[in-house]
Amino acid sequence: MDNPVGIFDSGVGGLTVMQEIIKQLPYENLIYFGDTARVPYGPRPLEEVRGFVFEIINYLVEREVKLVVVACNTATAAGLIEAQAHFDVPVVGVIEPSARGAVQATRDRRVGVIGTVGTINSGAYSKAIRALDAGVTVYSAHCPKFVEIVEKGMISDANFLRPKTYNLAKTYLTPLLRVEIDSLILGCTHYPLLKG
Repeated sequence: MDNPVGIFDSGVGGLTVMQEIIKQLPYENLIYFGDTARVPYGPRPLEEVRGFVFEIINYLVEREVKLVVVACNTATAAGLIEAQAHFDVPVVGVIEPSARGAVQATRDRRVGVIGTVGTINSGAYSKAIRALDAGVTVYSAHCPKFVEIVEKGMISDANFLRPKTYNLAKTYLTPLLRVEIDSLILGCTHYPLLKG
């Protein structure tokens, strides 16, 4: 039997990444680790999150995974490079693929990024985007309450957000709309669950 792919996130958000992996690789065995005991990672110091990254990857390596997907943007920003250097198993994150997609999608080279405080303050998205196209202007905004909303299940259903959540989204996104971004990176795996 093939060794599994290990996937982890600070909570349920990484299930959005797992869903895509299942679509792309339907016959792979997967192990998902949602760190719901310590969610959210976003407001924590990156050094602390890096410790979580190593702890969880060690757990997954003990289960003989062949690949680790760090499905959390904050964890990717905090510890991907160090984990890649430390572990024998390949470790991939979610920031570079999202940055690549945004660079390919933008027409006016004005990209918005929303994420947790940790992800946005790390500058990881700006660095990744500029490494691909130095002419792209990146506008970022942290949206700290979105993870809490998803984790607490405050969505009434998949297509309709409660008015309070809608108003919060409007508050977070209006500054990005004012600068006329033409593409937006949902820089947290929880955010696609709020896409409606």
